[in-house]
Amino acid sequence: MYTKLSTVVGSVALACALGLTACTAPPQTAVSQESAAGTQYPASGDSSAMAQTLAYLAGNPDARGKKVAYVTECAAANAYCQARLRGAQDAAKKLGMNLTVFDANFDTTTQLQQVQDAIQRGFDGYILSPVADSPGCSNFDLLKATGKPVSNINSPMCGNPDYTEGTAGFVGMQTTGYFKEHLTNAFKSCSAACNVVAVGGFVGSDLFTRWETALKEAAKEYPNVRIVADQPGNFDPAKALSVVQDAMSANARVDLVVSSWDDMTRGVEQAVRDAGKKPGADVRIYSVGGTAAGIAKVAEGAWTSTSVLLPYQEAYYGVAQLAKALTTGRDTPGFTYLAQAPAIKDGPGSIFITAANAGKFKAEY
Repeated sequence: MYTKLSTVVGSVALACALGLTACTAPPQTAVSQESAAGTQYPASGDSSAMAQTLAYLAGNPDARGKKVAYVTECAAANAYCQARLRGAQDAAKKLGMNLTVFDANFDTTTQLQQVQDAIQRGFDGYILSPVADSPGCSNFDLLKATGKPVSNINSPMCGNPDYTEGTAGFVGMQTTGYFKEHLTNAFKSCSAACNVVAVGGFVGSDLFTRWETALKEAAKEYPNVRIVADQPGNFDPAKALSVVQDAMSANARVDLVVSSWDDMTRGVEQAVRDAGKKPGADVRIYSVGGTAAGIAKVAEGAWTSTSVLLPYQEAYYGVAQLAKALTTGRDTPGFTYLAQAPAIKDGPGSIFITAANAGKFKAEY
């Protein structure tokens, strides 16, 4: 078994290695159908999809010689994308597949060109992580028209909250339901009236749309919660610092800050300290990421919690689902939600890392 790795990349600013997204804002996209519909999004997945994937891998499958394309919105731009790439590479090596990487570097036009290139090169199958919902759906249609299987990771597409019918499977976490689960976990700590500051990513991105939809829905369910500031932080700790400083200056009391990314939360913490407050005590901080740095902050008590993301396993299982389709002819329909992965169930027991269970989780990045 071997992995032949060739990489097709756009220009990547490696100075952004600690951010979740590119240094510049991703392309503006229309609000997806999932948010426009006003649907409630439970934090759930298809447990059979996870079980099927684990069972397939347990059988020591052999996909030697299969040539597959990893068509992704990012591969090298930041720690999250790099961890996910390692997962794809390791899965391909384990299964004996030849993996070629197409890195769009968060550009929809580049990803379309790379999809067209991949089709011309005649791969046996594709792993697709779309830059954005609508163009991702168009790219999926192009890939599917080849008659070859396509697995979907990370970001939903085609207006779906998670799994898209016709794919070999969907593996991910950052759905609207996941963000609502994160926010609900934070808001339920408000036993009395609670002033909340929310810091999200880039306005116009699918991630920000999901975050905002989840924020509104979760707040409705907790009458004690009063959102006094809701601003984009662009996944930038300096921007988050400014947002939270402004919010704390404008409000006599801030009880809780919710953030959608660990690196950005560094700025949140600094703003709380600058206001003369003790983070984690005077102001509770709930973050997203489950990074090594975030886990350390939770363990020391500066942050109340960080919600886990598993980029390595996201790609690993996505490649496995494609291999399953190629070697057995069977897809893995349903949402393979990584909250159900052994790394969570056999580790901390929850996607919410606190000081109590931080020692039971090993960060992937």
